[in-house]
Amino acid sequence: MDEELARVKSFVKEEVAPETEKRTAQFLREVSEKLREAASWIEARNAARSAQTPKDSQL
Repeated sequence: MDEELARVKSFVKEEVAPETEKRTAQFLREVSEKLREAASWIEARNAARSAQTPKDSQL
């Protein structure tokens, strides 16, 4: 992940116009929010599964 971010930073620094930089920053913020939502969904699923496990083992 760190290598890919370094690559993006280098590309933006050397190849991208200022207006495109602004759009790229906004896009990365949107991606970050989507990843945060996905992580929350996975954590909720995992918590729900963990909560069910003790019940199932008592049967």
